[in-house]
Amino acid sequence: MRDSVATFTEASPMAVFDVGAQLESVRLQDPAQAEKDRTVILLKTESLRLIFRSFSEGASLPTHKAPGPITVQVLDGQIEFTAGTRTTPVRKGEVLALESGVPHSVKALSDSAILITVAVRPESS
Repeated sequence: MRDSVATFTEASPMAVFDVGAQLESVRLQDPAQAEKDRTVILLKTESLRLIFRSFSEGASLPTHKAPGPITVQVLDGQIEFTAGTRTTPVRKGEVLALESGVPHSVKALSDSAILITVAVRPESS
């Protein structure tokens, strides 16, 4: 499992990530010592971010904006995603897409894990 941030290079223009291993590492932790609220930046380039985020039930990310369009794929559990005045549940196996610059927040309705992709707009980096 990689916890380091990957980037693209001329010699290595491709990266592969084992998000299943990230998810399993959260699941296998001793509940007494579990660090379920975890963020791992898998990839960071000028134009793209790939982020694994796990939450314990009830944990949340406060309202913020992304520097480009995003997708949020729920890998495990269920979250509540609020964008503007709209709140919607997003479950394991579902993917949500959101335009750039829209204020949004996330709340875990159960222990959850998500994969966030951010397509960074050049003027935002």
